[in-house]
Amino acid sequence: MNGDVALVVDVDGTLVGGDLLAEGLARLLAASPLRLFSLPFWAVRGRAGLKRKVAERAPLPVDELMLNTLVVDEIDAAKAEGREVWLATGSDALAVAPLADKLGATGVLASDGRTNLTGRAKAEALVEHFGERGFDYVGNEWRDLAVWEHARCAIGVDLSDSLARRLHGTGEATRLLAGLGGGWRDHVQSWRPHHWVKNLLVFAPLVAAHMTDPAVYALAAGIFLALCACASATYLLNDVIDMPHDRRHPGKRERALAAGRISPWAALLASVVLAVGGVGLAFSLSAAAGAWTLAYLGLSWCYALALRRRVVADVVALAVLHGIRAIAGAAAAAVVLSPWFLAFFLFVFLAVAVAKRQQELATRGEEAAFAVGDRGYGGGDRSVLAAFGAASGAASIVVLAIYLQSADVNALYAQPEYLWPICPLLLWWLGRLGVLANRGAIADDPVVFAAKDPAGWMLGAVAVAVFVAAL
Repeated sequence: MNGDVALVVDVDGTLVGGDLLAEGLARLLAASPLRLFSLPFWAVRGRAGLKRKVAERAPLPVDELMLNTLVVDEIDAAKAEGREVWLATGSDALAVAPLADKLGATGVLASDGRTNLTGRAKAEALVEHFGERGFDYVGNEWRDLAVWEHARCAIGVDLSDSLARRLHGTGEATRLLAGLGGGWRDHVQSWRPHHWVKNLLVFAPLVAAHMTDPAVYALAAGIFLALCACASATYLLNDVIDMPHDRRHPGKRERALAAGRISPWAALLASVVLAVGGVGLAFSLSAAAGAWTLAYLGLSWCYALALRRRVVADVVALAVLHGIRAIAGAAAAAVVLSPWFLAFFLFVFLAVAVAKRQQELATRGEEAAFAVGDRGYGGGDRSVLAAFGAASGAASIVVLAIYLQSADVNALYAQPEYLWPICPLLLWWLGRLGVLANRGAIADDPVVFAAKDPAGWMLGAVAVAVFVAAL
């Protein structure tokens, strides 16, 4: 009878979008980045030992996990028929037990700190427990073929075409279900290509130095691509760590990683590939620019792992990252940057970074369900941030005014006095940015907002006209 045959369900990538070990590691590193140094010692005990250590130190709130509703429906249907439902997974039993309780599963077969229950080991455990053909199995990956060949019915979730053909070729009774897995668009969007506009700063030193050699701009374009790759690598790492917070955010919960459409392991692999590729490309074009690109990557990863939780240090790090972009472009083109140029970049982007935090705090105030749990700021800090941002914006204008009187500017422009309108215009725009951020009216990153803002485009057009007139 059907009721005598248990339904056995895999967890990682089947019932849950993603992987419980990766989820645990993300929570562990989000809470304490220094735990990263403990991982090699835990891994000495084997993969099962590592899973047990992570499960002990980073319990998973099961209500936040993204479950495949089609698989949940299979579980509910089996329970309605009076069948036993078991979860069988390579994840640690401590991590899976709360999920089994939530779903009303009969029991759990999982890794226990000594045995890693995957592939052949899982197949042997299931045959021992249920007997040959004594269970239906729901799985999602190639290692599950070892289990399916002993099951009465093989149910595949989000299988690749090649795995589906292989499963059908075994002659077993099979059914296929859709999964949470996303397509290539989800992977590309997780790289945040709309944020690549920030890397256009590599061209700023070339424009400021009035360079016209196409070869120099081609070299800077290569550094632009390298920085884009490194930026995307950081966004992927950041999104893996932020999965728990993103799932509680009304907008970010739709990100591919938070929604379970992309595996955390795939994201981390892509992060490493993009980072290595970006740094390698930069060094192949210019040793100096490569060194600055590596510095950018290192600081951005430090920001993702720790600095973003440190009050004020986070916005200073963001400002420095913007400055490094310009320095990398200058290094590629062998342009000597004026100290005034660097100081201006630091202060103006410090004001922009503060606006980013103001926006987050303003949003948190309006949406009580979302807490910026990893930032270190509270709602009462908005006035302090507003003052800090205003001071940074004013400092950038003062530095720009001093720079416009320097010998460097006099050497580059026939009519340097024509450049002065930029000061009040920039002051107006930075003030406007601060006010909008304090109201929570900036829907995106301030730099991306600036690229879309009509007022920003107007400021840019006026600045170009002024520069041309001053030549």
